[in-house]
Amino acid sequence: MRRVDELAEAIAFQRRLQFVLCEGIQKVLLGSDCLTVVQRVNLLDQDRSICGFVIQDIKQLKALFTSCFIFHVRREQNVAAHLLAQSCNQLECRVWRGVCIRDAICMDIML
Repeated sequence: MRRVDELAEAIAFQRRLQFVLCEGIQKVLLGSDCLTVVQRVNLLDQDRSICGFVIQDIKQLKALFTSCFIFHVRREQNVAAHLLAQSCNQLECRVWRGVCIRDAICMDIML
């Protein structure tokens, strides 16, 4: 994975956690198909990569939740996230809520 792609993934992680925190959700399970970012976020050591400052912010955000687990999922199991990412281009970055994404999430759970 190119460094710029990894940085984009880390920023996406950061924004998801910020959004969830603003929604008042305290227990978070966050899966990603970007193994390197998942590993960096879960390491105790300071990250000295190009996305280290974002990784540090993610770690600080994690501490604000009652529980926050970040884990790796295979790309083919990450259908809901893929559909949401694609929809940003089509919907001018509006966030889907409710039933619009329910079927994709149910399919992810069943895999």
